[in-house]
Amino acid sequence: MNKQEGHDIATTAHLGTLENNIGLGLFYVAYIIFELPSNLIMAKVNPAYWIARIMITWSIVTCCMAAISEPWNFYVLRILLGIFEAGFWPAYYTTLWYRPEEISSRIGVIYLAGPTSGAFGGLISAGVQLIDTKGHLYGWQWLFLISGLLSMVFGIATLFVLPAKPDHSKGFLSDEEARLWIQRLDVGQQEKLQQQDGIIYNNEDSNTDNIDENSNKKTQFMRGLLNIKAQLVDYKVWLFCVLYFTPVMAATSLDYFLPKIVQQLGTYDSIQVSLMSIPPYVFGGLAVFVITRLSDKMKDRGWFIIGMCVTSFVGFIVLSFAKPIGARYFGLMLVAGGTYPTVPLSMAWTANSKEDATAVASVTGIVSSLANFGALICTFALYSGWQADAPNYVGSNMVVGGAMLLAAVAAGYLKFELNRLNNLIDAGIKVGNGKRDYHYLL
Repeated sequence: MNKQEGHDIATTAHLGTLENNIGLGLFYVAYIIFELPSNLIMAKVNPAYWIARIMITWSIVTCCMAAISEPWNFYVLRILLGIFEAGFWPAYYTTLWYRPEEISSRIGVIYLAGPTSGAFGGLISAGVQLIDTKGHLYGWQWLFLISGLLSMVFGIATLFVLPAKPDHSKGFLSDEEARLWIQRLDVGQQEKLQQQDGIIYNNEDSNTDNIDENSNKKTQFMRGLLNIKAQLVDYKVWLFCVLYFTPVMAATSLDYFLPKIVQQLGTYDSIQVSLMSIPPYVFGGLAVFVITRLSDKMKDRGWFIIGMCVTSFVGFIVLSFAKPIGARYFGLMLVAGGTYPTVPLSMAWTANSKEDATAVASVTGIVSSLANFGALICTFALYSGWQADAPNYVGSNMVVGGAMLLAAVAAGYLKFELNRLNNLIDAGIKVGNGKRDYHYLL
């Protein structure tokens, strides 16, 4: 932003390519470390309050980003962002409210915030560049302040508005509506709701009052550790890790490097780059909205993920090897349209694969944490982290595109394996350590 005037963050805060990549990477290191603990905490406390806490603390740090003047400021704040953002992914929360075949579209709506913020971020970026140096602030400082303050407002509102679960809905549902809502949920989700009673809300009918508090906390902690161990030895969890790892890596390439990719298409100034970055985000957001709903309606995850991964791969091919600028830009649109829906589809499939609250929190935390190694790879080894690959980034595009094909293969095998388990369930055999007697979503 405002690079021509020498007012960009790289110049004014002394952040070169290496310093920028280190800061981006430190965020993911912190996120990876704290994602699983944050998810497990959400399963033990009021999830609505925990989500609000994440939003508010994230907003405070984002506002502080406007004060960056040296690389070490940047590093510290990026670490804090990773710590405070960990656990924000709402896969566990949605399982308390919706049936398995309904979760994809709901996570999709939440994930729409990514491409939507990218699109509006392009507009806001173009706008704040016009108020550069107003109020003795650079354009990039205005951007951090605006983003942080808006998020703060929504975070505070979340404390009062977001309901925790159907029978604690803050007035959104009557007692009868809450009863009917819970009735329509699958058995597994009803058990998750029951597991939270007496832990989060101290219900009067809960029988936990007579249990020694310290002993109870120790028991819950040990159960949590055993549950994590159980997830780590489940081969399906590792397939879900592959399935989620690759679209996260591809989405990171868009989130952080889309302006660089657009810049290499031609000779554009910073405002033109900001505006040209908007259509891929818009198209990706529309794809999320449509594809996740179709997936829910058809009660299928595997085929949709395979189709989106192949679409993204084709987009990377066109972006890398086509000659006309228009064709390469179309390839970029395909990349966005194929990548963004795959993220919520994969996480929804993961969340549907477990039977109880702690297991869902554990597996989504594990998968999300490990998947963010893909973001680290993208930050340090690809695009701006791979200097020899500039300016066209053909090698980076092929690595990420090939990873999307790997995700398609993992989705196909997972679909086959879950279908085999469904056949065992039909034969009267319980699977999932003898806990599951209802079908996996394919």
